[in-house]
Amino acid sequence: MNPSAIHRQHETTCIPELAGQVCSAFKAVSHENSQIFGVFYMQLSGAWYRFFLDAGLLFWQDGPAPDPYDDLLDGEAYIDLGNVLGVVGSSITEISMHDCQLLLQFENGARLTLRNGVEEVGATAVELVARK
Repeated sequence: MNPSAIHRQHETTCIPELAGQVCSAFKAVSHENSQIFGVFYMQLSGAWYRFFLDAGLLFWQDGPAPDPYDDLLDGEAYIDLGNVLGVVGSSITEISMHDCQLLLQFENGARLTLRNGVEEVGATAVELVARK
């Protein structure tokens, strides 16, 4: 199976197909001075993935690289989560969605847990652990 052809739209799911893939970029769209994230972009072993949380569901698909002309509204910017977490060059070990929370775990010990409840707008980071 081509790991880049992955699509999810679920409230409970895992993406084991991507375990072991190396992260070369990880960005999120956020409004300036906000801790709420909209869309996320992650490049794993050369393939780009776009994902977001809405109504307690994970929406994940392969797609193009981030494009500020298409992605950003006035007052929005990319946050370089790859740098914040220290995961560029690290393999992903787990991607799982359960109980309105998405867990992204990396082989270097970095971890990001995002939450989006059914009535919430955007995703908030409930746990952000940078590399050890």
